[in-house]
Amino acid sequence: MSEPTKRGRPKVKNKMEQITFKLPPKMLKNLKDLSEKSYNPMNFHIRQAIAEYLDKNKKC
Repeated sequence: MSEPTKRGRPKVKNKMEQITFKLPPKMLKNLKDLSEKSYNPMNFHIRQAIAEYLDKNKKC
């Protein structure tokens, strides 16, 4: 008999932490539309936007 296949998400190298925030309905709709068009999840676009903002505004 073969081994059962593993279920769920694969383990990630970099641990992530979860936060919650609120968006205006129009911004959320725009984000959902962008995600559908780009085939990337919403959290990808949110992380990209935050990373760019932090790079732009880092204090050196």
